[in-house]
Amino acid sequence: MHKKRIAFAGLVAVTAMGFTACASGGSAADGGKTTIVWNMWAGDTASEQKLKDQMAVAQKLVGDDITIELQTAPWADYFTKLNTNMASGKVACVTGMNGQRLAGYTDVFDELTDDDLSTMGISRDAYNPGALSVMENGGKLYGLPYDTAAMLLFYNADLFAKAGAPLPTNDWTIDDFEKAASEITAKAGAKGFAVSVDEFQWLSLPMAETGLQPVDDSGALDLTNPSFVEAATRYGDLVTKLGVSDAVPSASDSAWTTTQFENGKAAMIIEGTWMASTLTSPDLGFSAGAVRIPRGSDGAYGVALGSGYGIAANCENKEAALKVLGALSSPDVQSVIAQQGGYPAQLASQPEFFTALPDATRDNLTQAFTAAFEGAVSQRVTDQWTQVATAMPNELVSVYTGQATMSSVLDGLEQRFGK
Repeated sequence: MHKKRIAFAGLVAVTAMGFTACASGGSAADGGKTTIVWNMWAGDTASEQKLKDQMAVAQKLVGDDITIELQTAPWADYFTKLNTNMASGKVACVTGMNGQRLAGYTDVFDELTDDDLSTMGISRDAYNPGALSVMENGGKLYGLPYDTAAMLLFYNADLFAKAGAPLPTNDWTIDDFEKAASEITAKAGAKGFAVSVDEFQWLSLPMAETGLQPVDDSGALDLTNPSFVEAATRYGDLVTKLGVSDAVPSASDSAWTTTQFENGKAAMIIEGTWMASTLTSPDLGFSAGAVRIPRGSDGAYGVALGSGYGIAANCENKEAALKVLGALSSPDVQSVIAQQGGYPAQLASQPEFFTALPDATRDNLTQAFTAAFEGAVSQRVTDQWTQVATAMPNELVSVYTGQATMSSVLDGLEQRFGK
């Protein structure tokens, strides 16, 4: 999610690029208090304020002897800066990690043992089934998820009405989706869909059509599976053949898809559950809703995503870091996340998410979330997945602009990263 989109006290400046890494646990400058740095991604003022509100609750829980210091970097820069800190051995004590990238960063974190969970007052049973899996690799737990997520199809109901097309449902097929996208493009003065360059925003339809992931059961990159290539080509054809979407103008313009939707230029997009409140808000100026990803011929298919926080392996004050991680993972902070529009990883806090929704969208989103998470499987990644995801946007733009075929792009990615 993610994409959506997340790190633990003496401070050491390691790069002029962004956040400061922290390896030790105390500072005489603040009267002997321990300072634990929490690094997390935040791309705008509103996102950073949400983190500050969560931190305020966590700070009360850890007490006066520990000071939590929040440092952020935009999602687009976060992993570049994390890599810099890794190289210097100065990763912050509490470090955020996207579950889809964990496989390439297990060396960053200490494994969380059952004793650690007990110290934090955290139970495995508190979590949504499958939620912990996003912070696990090789049977080891490297962090605690703060959210759990799936992908949804969001739609502009006003454009559907203008085109005289029936609204999407949780039983929609990909054929239904394409038919509606074509009708809206022809009749409503807007594109039926907006394609994306972000990994799960575009991968979700090919996965749903085939029931396949770009990584196979053995953990090997499988982008060239013929069925997957065919489905991915169909996705690119939404631009190049059907014309129901414009081409994304730039690989760096990750906000283009949501902007198209929010500005009424596209009737449908695929985004994560973390965007549900934003993309169905009455402030949009049109009626909006969401459904699960349209299904392929073999039935519905989706993956469970999420992000969380772990303890840096180089952290010199693990005891204090565990207290901070426990506070950030507490029911009190999970409740704040629910009120902010995030879908908490812990079961007990999830009803609060739906309670906090506006009356106008509560029923629709409750049904969409229920459908999206039903039968969702864990996402598979390789150690090189971060590099794959980073390389994808430029390659996809070349497909959308007709400069390359989807088949050649997927083959090239597998040749580069399928080790």
